[in-house]
Amino acid sequence: MTGLRRAAGLLLVAAALAACSGDPDLDLTVRTAVAGGDVTVEYTLANRSEAPVVLYDGGWTDPQQPGWSRGPVEVSVRDDGVIEFSRRLIHPCQTPDTSDCGGAREPTVRIRGSVLEPDAVRLESFRVPLQVEPDHPASAQHTPISLAGREVVFCIGFTEVTDDNPPAADGLYPPDSPQTVLCGEPFQVP
Repeated sequence: MTGLRRAAGLLLVAAALAACSGDPDLDLTVRTAVAGGDVTVEYTLANRSEAPVVLYDGGWTDPQQPGWSRGPVEVSVRDDGVIEFSRRLIHPCQTPDTSDCGGAREPTVRIRGSVLEPDAVRLESFRVPLQVEPDHPASAQHTPISLAGREVVFCIGFTEVTDDNPPAADGLYPPDSPQTVLCGEPFQVP
């Protein structure tokens, strides 16, 4: 079985499990292309469920450091070698060890989120240069890599809005917010 078929099979299994678990019904379509020294990603996300969801799609900010921001697209080198472009919670402050967060017990860094209402559709696009410095893991930072010949995938993080998990009034969510991750089909960069 080729890697692409295996990945597609795993995505189908994950989608089936998500459908059985009561998670929101989101349809993600991703189109990826290479043009002019960049990888262009265009995605459409449709909320087919009856509940709104919060998409972690706005990048990082810190209310205690006015003017500081990062993202909204992060680049990660995954353990399997796939390069992930993401709009989701990936942050060292998500772990119980907050040493990468300055040892703060309650990190002030927040991710921006937006609400996608039921039956709403979001269309977004972004570009990543073919020569890029990954954000994650920390050991890959400051070391440019070429995306040529690599497999890339786009993932987005979200959470269902419920009475126990309402949207934040300021649109900012802490790094330990609940999250489900949805990924598109992998793309082989020529």
